[in-house]
Amino acid sequence: MPDISVELIESSKGCCALVSLPKIYRAVSSAPLGFGIISVDKILILQVPKDYDSERPEDELQELIDHLKLGKNTVGLMTAAELKKVLTVTQQALDDLHITVVATAGVSNALIAGEDPFKKKGERKHSGTINIIALVNKALTDGALVNAVITATEAKSVALRSLGFAASGTTTDSIVIACPSNGRKLRYAGTATDVGILLSRAVKQAVIESLTKAGEAKSRSFMDKLCERGITMENLLEAAMELHIPNPEHSAEEIGKFFVEEINRLTGDVNINSLVCSAMFLEDLGSSGGIYGLSVDDFKKDPVHILADEILGMAIAEYIAGTKGLLNYVRYDRKKPGIIATLGPFLDDVVASLVGGIMSNIYSKL
Repeated sequence: MPDISVELIESSKGCCALVSLPKIYRAVSSAPLGFGIISVDKILILQVPKDYDSERPEDELQELIDHLKLGKNTVGLMTAAELKKVLTVTQQALDDLHITVVATAGVSNALIAGEDPFKKKGERKHSGTINIIALVNKALTDGALVNAVITATEAKSVALRSLGFAASGTTTDSIVIACPSNGRKLRYAGTATDVGILLSRAVKQAVIESLTKAGEAKSRSFMDKLCERGITMENLLEAAMELHIPNPEHSAEEIGKFFVEEINRLTGDVNINSLVCSAMFLEDLGSSGGIYGLSVDDFKKDPVHILADEILGMAIAEYIAGTKGLLNYVRYDRKKPGIIATLGPFLDDVVASLVGGIMSNIYSKL
């Protein structure tokens, strides 16, 4: 889009990205500084430390904007990602319609909307943020601006899913959609409109490219994906030790060490990764009503006629430790110690089979 500049600048507070518009635009914004339906001609993204935590980030942004003399129509955002590395600009055009998207992306605190970040992570993290700035060269109604927020958010979620993240965003995402205030206004910006189509493409491309630059778009092991769902190494070990029968010759610490080593070994096994990821996919499919002939309510009850979860569990346990692993999987699946009791129909079998198989291997080695 002509007359829009994006530049990196060094400030007294660190590296910044400055987006300058050719004139004052009308925008809808959820940025820490400058939110709501506003007028804007500059957008500043400040890079902050990964442990940054402030109740009033807008004060720090305003202080920097004043120091840089950027003016009152400046919107302020923050990111803990390395701007020089992740800052991404994408463009889409159709005839005289042009859209520019500027994005920075980090996913250390990614989650699915509706999840409790405390329950999932144990503590709320702030360092991972996806910032999306979308600039349209045609005027939009206020309703269309809001419509564009929906479109861009859906595109962001699709981008995350396409990279394998079990998330719809992060807890600190910000978005700015801006357009000229004058001219014939487009009434809609949904996914069936030209604006929405171009916006979706530009946002998906920008988020994927930014995460790729950040090194966060690489393939992740089954353990990384379990952790995204709140199932940590500690959870697995706690469940394992609940049914462990102590041997005076080997301490709990020694068992725990072997357990972690075995998990780490399995994270490099393509077959275990494939089986566990298949179970996670089916868990998501069932919880959204996507398994044909099985309602969401029935799925949550884990009906006895659904055997696919047990079949996957048996395959995982037997692959890890043979027949003895299979027998130990059944033990953990029936007793459901620790976190296993809180999981859905497929995930509980996955965790029980991992734990059962690994503990069987440990008993064989000791």
